Amino acid sequence: MNNQELNENMYDVAVELLSKNHSLNYRTKGMSMYPTLRPGDKASVEKCEAGKCKRGDIVVFKQEKQLVCHRIYKTEYQNENLVFYTKGDNNPKSDKPFRAENLLGIVRSFERNGKIFSLSGKSNSFPKFLYLKLPNAALLCNRIHHLLSKAFISVSSLRTNFPMVIQHSEKLFWLNAIISVLQGILPFVTLVLIKFLIDVLTKQNYSANIWLLLSATAVSFIVTAIMSELKTFYSEKISQSVSKNIYQKLQQRHSTLALSHYENPEQQDKIHRAVQEASYRPLKIVNAILNAIKSVSSATVLLFLFVFIRWYLIFILIAAILPGMISRIIFSQKHYRLKKEQSQREREMYYYNRVLTGIPFAKELKLFNFTQYFLNRFRKVQNRLFDERLKLRRSEMRFGIASQIFAVMLIFISLGVVAFLNMNGKISIGTLVLFFFAFQRGYTVLSEFFRAFTQIAEDNIFLQDFSEFLNSTQTEKRNEPIQEFSLTKGISIRNLNFSYENSRREALHNINLEIPAGKSVALVGANGSGKTTLIKLLCGFYEASSGQILFDDKNINDIGQENICRNISAVFQDFALYNIPAIENLYLGDFSREFDENKARKAAQTAGVDEVLSGLSQGYKTMLGNLFKGGEELSVGQWQKIAIARAIYRDAPLLLFDEPSSALDATSEQNILEKLREFSRGKTTIIISHRLSSVQWADRICVIDKGTIIEEGTHESLLALRGKYYELYSASRFGNIL
Repeated sequence: MNNQELNENMYDVAVELLSKNHSLNYRTKGMSMYPTLRPGDKASVEKCEAGKCKRGDIVVFKQEKQLVCHRIYKTEYQNENLVFYTKGDNNPKSDKPFRAENLLGIVRSFERNGKIFSLSGKSNSFPKFLYLKLPNAALLCNRIHHLLSKAFISVSSLRTNFPMVIQHSEKLFWLNAIISVLQGILPFVTLVLIKFLIDVLTKQNYSANIWLLLSATAVSFIVTAIMSELKTFYSEKISQSVSKNIYQKLQQRHSTLALSHYENPEQQDKIHRAVQEASYRPLKIVNAILNAIKSVSSATVLLFLFVFIRWYLIFILIAAILPGMISRIIFSQKHYRLKKEQSQREREMYYYNRVLTGIPFAKELKLFNFTQYFLNRFRKVQNRLFDERLKLRRSEMRFGIASQIFAVMLIFISLGVVAFLNMNGKISIGTLVLFFFAFQRGYTVLSEFFRAFTQIAEDNIFLQDFSEFLNSTQTEKRNEPIQEFSLTKGISIRNLNFSYENSRREALHNINLEIPAGKSVALVGANGSGKTTLIKLLCGFYEASSGQILFDDKNINDIGQENICRNISAVFQDFALYNIPAIENLYLGDFSREFDENKARKAAQTAGVDEVLSGLSQGYKTMLGNLFKGGEELSVGQWQKIAIARAIYRDAPLLLFDEPSSALDATSEQNILEKLREFSRGKTTIIISHRLSSVQWADRICVIDKGTIIEEGTHESLLALRGKYYELYSASRFGNIL
């Protein structure tokens, strides 16, 4: 049954039930009736004769294959047919008119958070009047209410986000908070002292009090200057502390992410936003909260000053600031939505820039001269991103200019009121000066407060991405091991099936394989046949869709990935290049144990890279790669030998080699394969290679085709079969490589 048929059937059932005087409860969704009805409210619908429905009633009706719950604002007869005109309270446009036969019923009440609210009482009369008589004003109020609600909800979530941000920095935060309070109060203390000085001087009453006032004013200036220096120093301290904490959380979280997280475009967008925002949003939130604390302390003093001068002027000041605050809340939401929409294109732009500026791409860019191609793609994406941002900023600028003009008008009105009071002798010159400075400072203070509030709301929205990233469930399996993993019996793979997250195709299908401990198995087959995928599953990087992988008769999921990886040594086809000293490159192979330099040098000798490393400018202590000063670049083959040496240094019971000689010349390949064969004697070894001459020594060879093992046996027995292996081997003998 399709959605249209389902909706039609649901409507017919609802009509049948309501005609028998039953009531129905509908769960509302969307924001079209906000704030009267909100998403998740349970609306109680009763049958009502069409002629008895009045303007202002909220009704449920069928329109365009779905049920709609909106308010009636007009009814009329057309060709003796009653027609209803409806509109959502939060919608600028009306619905299409509908006839009485499409009316389902009237909403009498609704349930929210376990409480029942009636729509027929006096509490609903004012909203009904507002939406019918002043729809545009009601719509504006709705939008402001909704935005303020979202801002307050966002700020309230700081109860969970903010402790995460200032973890290990609590004392520094409260010290900065105390400094912020003093910085908020001191300017007004100085203003009050100046006010008293002016009053004393205008009365020409030169007494000992004037020297006391001058001294107090001087002390106030000195303390203000000291607080400014302390603020600079301790702001830097808390910035460094917060940055350390956030980057530590970010890096630790990355270390536990499942590999599939990096292969899903949607997850990559989330990672991109989390990493990008984590670099500065937490610090912005800390600074915004400290600014809010400073503003609150200033506003408290300011309130007393306005009560002393004229209490009603505070409302003019607040009214001057409100438009700017509302504008900022509106556009913070829009900026977040735009940032979310642009995540993939932004990653695309960064990728093109990496192609144009990165070393791995430089040779082909110059040789094939396709720089202009990537320049065009980069500029096309960049222009689109920038145009969208400028369009939003242009709209924000217009709102900002309008709110500033409104604020200036109110400020001059208030200044005119105070000037009038002074001309009539109701306030002194000192009080007049105090007001001028206090109003100017008050406008700044309240602007800073609302700016800090909206900044917290905005930054916290973006910080949600970081928080969700930290709390993501897509992590590696890190179960506690049942017992120490030693691989004394072997590996058993039974009915194994696997598909990648974003693919419907099975990468592995019904794999069954027994690998006795101490034996070697070679996996051969064409590109994309599933060989490397099987290696990833053996490492525990992915969990099988179905089937089992057993190590010594224990399920891989029960042993724990960390314990499995500790007992595996591997060389991957896409081995990594680490720009660190050569000796430390080898140490990475077994970083959990104390470094053994002799063992590392023997590993380098076995891998055939000892002579190269010894001949570098600083020997084994030489920085490798050309990213940093003093580093020396190696050939791809030499890098691969270092990756092999790193795997040998680990000396684990299970060895996994995925194309370990792909970057080596024929002579080096022969030498390294002989040494690997000798090194792997007595260890469980799985080797992948396109060069069949390099796997003939394996105890068993498995041919994988389209994710399935189609042949297995020794080199001689597989040749005798004259099947797929024979075909591949025959091709390789004539110089073809799979």
